[in-house]
Amino acid sequence: MSARSLMNRMVYMSQEEAQIRFAKEAAKDFAEHSEHISFGSAEPGSFLALRWGLGGDCVLVLKLDEDFIPTNYQQLVKQLNGR
Repeated sequence: MSARSLMNRMVYMSQEEAQIRFAKEAAKDFAEHSEHISFGSAEPGSFLALRWGLGGDCVLVLKLDEDFIPTNYQQLVKQLNGR
């Protein structure tokens, strides 16, 4: 185990909620446009989402920030497609 994995993660709820909102927006875009594989911008500090997973039904959220840990929202596109 690395020293980083032993550290706790400190977050603000507003930042987590913003990330989840962004992931849902990206999933909605991916569900409506099967040809899209990315969503967002590559500007420093901005979120960027990639269609991810073997079925293309996951949303990988990245942020151009050295401390950001990428998050994979599993089957989020599939969930929104089922609505």
